[in-house]
Amino acid sequence: MKNENFKFDWPLVGNTHITEFLGKSIVGERLSSVYIFNGPDNLGKTTLANYFAQILLCSNRSGGPCGQCPSCRSFLLKSGDNLDLGNAHADFFLLKKEKDRKNISVEQTRDFIRFLNMSSFVGGCKVGVIKHADSLSTEAANALLKTLEEPQANTVVILITKDADRLPQTIVSRSQVLNFRLVDTDTIYSYLADKIGVGRGDAKNFSRLSLGRPALALKFWEDQEFRNKYENRVEMFLTFLRQDVNGRLSALDILFDKKIQGQEAVTLAKRTLEVWQGVVRDFILLMFNHNNLVQHYQVENIGRLNLSLADWLHFLRLCQQGEKYLNANVSPKSVLENIAINI
Repeated sequence: MKNENFKFDWPLVGNTHITEFLGKSIVGERLSSVYIFNGPDNLGKTTLANYFAQILLCSNRSGGPCGQCPSCRSFLLKSGDNLDLGNAHADFFLLKKEKDRKNISVEQTRDFIRFLNMSSFVGGCKVGVIKHADSLSTEAANALLKTLEEPQANTVVILITKDADRLPQTIVSRSQVLNFRLVDTDTIYSYLADKIGVGRGDAKNFSRLSLGRPALALKFWEDQEFRNKYENRVEMFLTFLRQDVNGRLSALDILFDKKIQGQEAVTLAKRTLEVWQGVVRDFILLMFNHNNLVQHYQVENIGRLNLSLADWLHFLRLCQQGEKYLNANVSPKSVLENIAINI
């Protein structure tokens, strides 16, 4: 690509320092073999990886993905920012955790490596993406490292992670690390209201709820079931503050029904703790009259409760301790029960 003035239509809100860097790399044909898209979840890292791969694999290479060539049409077989393309493109490979597994296995990674070592189907570029790369098992990371040490020509690997420090330093040192940052609330609000067409009231609520994560704000708008579950976790904690210990434990019995087990239960517990910590943060902000920074409108409607700063900090420490227990493989329900008993 030779047009230095070409403007890409990146599907990303904020983080222009990254899109500008990638755009210049494409135009100047200075691509790295390995990229790490690093930063909190729900910033659009996977969406950007998808679009970046489409550009690199587009047969026309006239700018952004043309949308008409066989390569681009392959990317349109399935949509969504979760990059769930089913590996429909012969020169594209997505590696992610199998359902209810804690790590990406070495067996999965070897399939990914075999893909990278094969010749391009159309004689062009090959792109491999590893989602949640910080969940690679030790064996998987070591196997991948051997491939990254001697990368194939015209092959690009994108590692998507929320904590690059959990990757082996030997992998990080061979990669172009792009650090994604949280996006300010006004930018997310404008995106929802002006580009997506969300009503002003909802755009305000969702932009605040997302805490700088535009993909999460969009999901609140698009997925009613997801939004309801999130709001239920907020209401659950607000109810906790008024219930005795038996009522709190009964609520957890409902939350963790018999169908929720394994990694699904761990994910549920982590998301619940994240919401609860956000609620505690809101009440602390209200104590210091920072109402404009409150994340959850339910808390703002309730107003201050007759609890001290020490009480709120105690709740916060319990939640943070709970996260450590989850990472140490303690039963998710037991972790939340411990908080319910001790708040």
